[in-house]
Amino acid sequence: EQKALEGQMAQSQKMQAVGQLAGGIAHDFNNVLTAIIMASDLLLTNHRPSDPSFPDIMNIKQNANRAASLVRQLLAFSRKQTLRPEVLN
Repeated sequence: EQKALEGQMAQSQKMQAVGQLAGGIAHDFNNVLTAIIMASDLLLTNHRPSDPSFPDIMNIKQNANRAASLVRQLLAFSRKQTLRPEVLN
């Protein structure tokens, strides 16, 4: 029984370390995504929907938002928060 408890404690410590690592990486990655989303928003204000590059800019923004959603999930895991799932298009 002592060995089982020690194993559970070691597993718990590993999970805590993984959570901290995931949280740190997710936080830094979120900063990069914020810059991408802001830049794509700025580009969209300077391009009309009829411009050839408009769909590409929209694609960049949509994918950055999807990645930001994944980052929120990682942060929730690292903080042991409850997720609020939502449908993404």
